[in-house]
Amino acid sequence: MDAEWVENLMKKYSSRLLHYLNGHTHSREDAEDLLQDIFVSVYEHCSEFDPSRCNEEAWLYIIAKRKLVSYYRGFKMNDSIDEMEDFQLPGDNSMAQATNLMACRQAVAKALSGLDERSKDIVVLKYFSGLSYKEIGEKLGISEGNARVICSRALEKMQNILGDFEFSED
Repeated sequence: MDAEWVENLMKKYSSRLLHYLNGHTHSREDAEDLLQDIFVSVYEHCSEFDPSRCNEEAWLYIIAKRKLVSYYRGFKMNDSIDEMEDFQLPGDNSMAQATNLMACRQAVAKALSGLDERSKDIVVLKYFSGLSYKEIGEKLGISEGNARVICSRALEKMQNILGDFEFSED
């Protein structure tokens, strides 16, 4: 396996991987950066690919999932709102909706910042990366049940931090 093999993988899978990454990051720029990181890793570790363990596409998605986990671990939830992603609101983009969205982001960032690192990691992996409790457990070296309990307690703590904050859907 060599540079030509990696180049063929890029041609064959870049489009699908980019779509996958964009869906998880909601940022085309971040998705493109992650895609580049994936193929750098593929090139650096192409000798480790074992076709008897999984196919090329599965291997790429495993690497992509790991890159997403690293991406979310590095994502500072208490960064300024200006640095957070711009999600599209349904319907018209009235000032009230934009203000509500910013308030929700600030509230979630505040609640996440009140968690210990392990709890924050689990919440981010569950709700931002879309991993199952089983996948979270495997990734963090804990049981599925433990991941579920830690997440549940983290959500309770976040709810206490948020207090009476109301997430309006207007």
